[in-house]
Amino acid sequence: MWKYYMFKIAGTSLAYLPRKIGYFGASIIADFAFIFPAARSGVADNMRHVLGFNTDNAALKKAIHGVLRNTAKNYFDLIKLPRMRLDEIDRRLIVHGWKHLEDALDQKRGVVLVTAHLGSFDIAAQIFAIRSVKATVLLEPLKPPSLLSHVTALRESHGVSFMPGQSGTLESLMRSLHRGEAILMACDRDIKGNGITSIFFGKETTLPTVAVRIAMRTGAAIVPIFCRRDGDNGYVIHVEPAINVITGGNSAVAKNVEKVAQVMER
Repeated sequence: MWKYYMFKIAGTSLAYLPRKIGYFGASIIADFAFIFPAARSGVADNMRHVLGFNTDNAALKKAIHGVLRNTAKNYFDLIKLPRMRLDEIDRRLIVHGWKHLEDALDQKRGVVLVTAHLGSFDIAAQIFAIRSVKATVLLEPLKPPSLLSHVTALRESHGVSFMPGQSGTLESLMRSLHRGEAILMACDRDIKGNGITSIFFGKETTLPTVAVRIAMRTGAAIVPIFCRRDGDNGYVIHVEPAINVITGGNSAVAKNVEKVAQVMER
């Protein structure tokens, strides 16, 4: 419950700060968190896989520091989102490859957008409101329910639909695809623990299959989309070409998940 009250307090105080001041404060909090091994260990393990196990300690520490700072800034973005105008967000967005999404939507079979926990996810999702694309973003359920409701309201403040993964969600997503709309899912974390074994950054792990299975079942295109924060705290969105989905064979799901993993790695 304390997380819920933290968000409520932040929304009535920090959300009013100018963006630069808010980011400055977020960076200070991240620098403080960096002191504690518990805050660094998980990030360090991830970054060793991404950068390579031979990466020197100085480069690794710099990367960890950057991850913590960007994460803190992302939380500030979420808190401030309702007080940002869409035209203000649009001015800070640089978008590459948008035509890949347009071409996929033109097929009228729906689009499964696949992404990873990368960049300012909540800000990047507003591109759908800015460019009038009907999209539903799948969320990890948060506890307690009051926190989920509050965070969802922040994310939906400009009209983009966010939906937590729970009973009835799959059917709703399928209906969206049948209407020719887009759905977006993060595919780099097997939250439910029922994913398929795959290789990700050179290590065997499990990755979720729901995005791939939905696309295979409906005939929707799979289009990768990612966001990163640039050096000026702008947001760069990359839309990749649609993945060539394999539809037949016993190993089709595994092969399609592997294709998604390879794009996420890049």
